[in-house]
Amino acid sequence: MTQAAIDEFLQSRRARKLSAETVQWYKQRLRPFATFNPELPEEPGPIETFLAMRHGEPETIHADFRALRAIFTFRTERYGVPNPMATVKPPRCPKKVMATLEPEEHLRLLTAAGSDVRTKAIVTLLTDTGIRTSEAVGLRRQDIKTRTLVVRGKSGQHEVAMSEETRRLLLTLTNDSKDEYVFHGRKGVLTRYGMYKILRQLYEKAGIPGPKLGGHRLRHAFGKAWVANGGDLRSLQLQMGHENISTTEKYCSLNMNDTIAKHGRFTPLRSTYAAQQVFLDTNVVVNALEEEIPVGRNERRADDTCVQTDCHPGVRCSR
Repeated sequence: MTQAAIDEFLQSRRARKLSAETVQWYKQRLRPFATFNPELPEEPGPIETFLAMRHGEPETIHADFRALRAIFTFRTERYGVPNPMATVKPPRCPKKVMATLEPEEHLRLLTAAGSDVRTKAIVTLLTDTGIRTSEAVGLRRQDIKTRTLVVRGKSGQHEVAMSEETRRLLLTLTNDSKDEYVFHGRKGVLTRYGMYKILRQLYEKAGIPGPKLGGHRLRHAFGKAWVANGGDLRSLQLQMGHENISTTEKYCSLNMNDTIAKHGRFTPLRSTYAAQQVFLDTNVVVNALEEEIPVGRNERRADDTCVQTDCHPGVRCSR
């Protein structure tokens, strides 16, 4: 049974002490597969059929593929059975430019937050530190240090730097908190979905269109700004909690400052306009000269009448 295989796989992930978010991700990705294939396939055909009928963004289909690859690899390693995913090629996942924010959009978000301390603290925290929303909702009073925060991410705990403005807002919230957590909703500790709803409403209030109206857009904007402002990748990796530097390197492609500067120097449009200006300037000079130079010998008027003084007036000249 497919569901039994999935349950065993999820239990192995829990045994490895993977985060609850990661286990839930696998569960959500594999649930439709169990519905589509009640019996666990032993051949690649049913797997490819499932992937072919899935709808959604290419990133979503690719996530399904990765989850399936993980469970079938697990079964091969544990039971020595053939892996039907071995010959299944991953779905195409075209590159996309990550949605980020411009500095003036950050300002609009903060302005839209108004006097609401919780909302302002959320925007300031994510803008200043680049942490994930799952890390933000888990913040506790004891995690707030003098210049750093202790956050719990995908790879465990790590420390991130923060500004004094962020620290003051977080401490203001903890002063009114009835427990150790910083952020609260109506029914207790604020959840990831609750924070997403707050941010989505704020984006709409600030007039910032989609796609991506959650905390990850602020996280991507943080990484982009860090590189654009001259920050190094190793420090950014530590700040964002990436296990692999290759994940951090994607933010280099978002920094267009150098490309924009070089484009301004080397675009063919610049030389085209320069050539056009030279052409126009040349015409101006020629026109000016034609206006200033007296009509010379052997030149004719428009009526083709000779203008030389040694010819008879009104007689067409043959010269």
